[in-house]
Amino acid sequence: MRATLLLTLLLAVSGLSFGQAPALGTASTYGAFTASGAFNNTGATAITGNIGTNLGAVTGFPPGTHTGIPSVQDSASSQAAKDVNAAYSAMSLNTTGTTLGAALGGGQTLTPGVYLLSTAATLSGDLNLDGLGDANAGFIIRINGALSAAAATHVRLLNSASWSKVYWQINGRVDIGENSAFKGTLLVNADINMMLNATLQGRALTRGGIITLNTNNISTAAADVPLPVKLISFTAERQGETALLRWTTATEQNNAYFALESSADGQHFGTIGRVSGTSNSTQARTYQWTDTRLAEYSAGQVYYRLRQVDTDSSTHYSPLRMVALAPLAGLQMQAFPSPSQLPANLLIQAGQAGPATLRLTDALGHLVAARQLPLNTGSNSVPLNEGPRLAPGLYLVHLQQGARRQTLRFVQE
Repeated sequence: MRATLLLTLLLAVSGLSFGQAPALGTASTYGAFTASGAFNNTGATAITGNIGTNLGAVTGFPPGTHTGIPSVQDSASSQAAKDVNAAYSAMSLNTTGTTLGAALGGGQTLTPGVYLLSTAATLSGDLNLDGLGDANAGFIIRINGALSAAAATHVRLLNSASWSKVYWQINGRVDIGENSAFKGTLLVNADINMMLNATLQGRALTRGGIITLNTNNISTAAADVPLPVKLISFTAERQGETALLRWTTATEQNNAYFALESSADGQHFGTIGRVSGTSNSTQARTYQWTDTRLAEYSAGQVYYRLRQVDTDSSTHYSPLRMVALAPLAGLQMQAFPSPSQLPANLLIQAGQAGPATLRLTDALGHLVAARQLPLNTGSNSVPLNEGPRLAPGLYLVHLQQGARRQTLRFVQE
C-alpha cells in the first residue's frame, strides 16, 4: 500500500514538473512561418502545411512546393504572428526543469520533461527522445541562445515519443546542418536556416527572423505514421560522370521494390531504375544503384528520390537528394588587418560574380546589421564599419552567395 501511494505521488510530481506545452493557435497549421522577416527558398523544398510571413516576402515557391495556403502580410499572417508570439511567451513560463550543458547529442537520451540550457548550444550525432512507452509523453527544451546542429545530426523518437509533443524554444538563431533529421516544433527568436537536404518533422516558427531553406522537407502530418519500410539513410554522391545512390533500411514489411527517380527541377520526376526489396526483414539492409547518365541532364543539378512500393502496390517517397553537375565556384572570406577585432576590412574571393548577403549577428544569433553585396569574380574588398556603434562582445559575420556560405568571428572591445 505504501509503495503504491509513493509511486502515485512520484508520478504526480513528475507530471507537474513538465509544465504546460504552448497553445499554437492558427500557427499550428504552418510548416514554416516568420512573424517578422523574409522567407527564402532554394531548390526543391517540400512543405506539408501552410507557409507565410507577416513582414517581408516569400521567394522560391516554385521550385519549392507546399500543400497549404501561403499567407503574406494579410489577416491570416497577422493572426499567426500573434499566436507565435503568444506561444513563445507561454514557453518562457517553464522555468523549472533539468539543466543541460551546451553540447547536445552524441547518443544522448532524454526522457519526458523540461530541459533548460542557459547558453547557446550545439547538437551533433544522435539525440534520442525516449517516450518510455507513453504516447502522451512531452518534451520541452529551452535554449537561452542560438542552436547549431551539425551535418547529419538526427533527433530520434523512441518508445512512443511523438514529434507533436516535442517543443524547442530557441532564444537565438537556429542552423540545421546538411542531411540532418530534426523533430518537433521550433519556436525561435531569430533566423531559421535549414541547410541542404535537412528535414524537419514538425514546424519552423520564428517571431523575428529570416527563414532560409535549401532543398528541405518539412512535414506537419497530424501524427507519426509507421511506414512499411524504416529508412535509416539515403545519400546521393557524384563520382566523376556517375552518381552513386546508397540507402539503408532498419526494417522492412511487405516491401516489393524501390524505384529510383530523378528530376532536373525537383518537381517532375521519371523512373530511372529499380531495385528489389527484401519483402520482410528486421535487420539493417543496405542497397545501392548507380546513375550512369549524368551527361544527359541539361540542368546544373539533378534531384533523386526513392519510391518504395509495397506488395499491395501502395507507395511511399523518401526525402530528396541533390547532386551538383557543375562544380560550385568557390567563396572565401578573410579579415584584415586584424583577423578577429572590429572594425576591419573583409577580403572576399568569389569564384563567380553575383549578389551576396552579408549579415552581422551577436553571440545569441540576433541580427545586428545586414546588407546586399554585388560581388565580382575574383577579389572584393568590403569595409566592415559597423563596429563603432556596437556594444562590446562577440559577433559573427555571415556571408552567403547562393548555396555557398562563410562565417567569421569578431570581438568588439
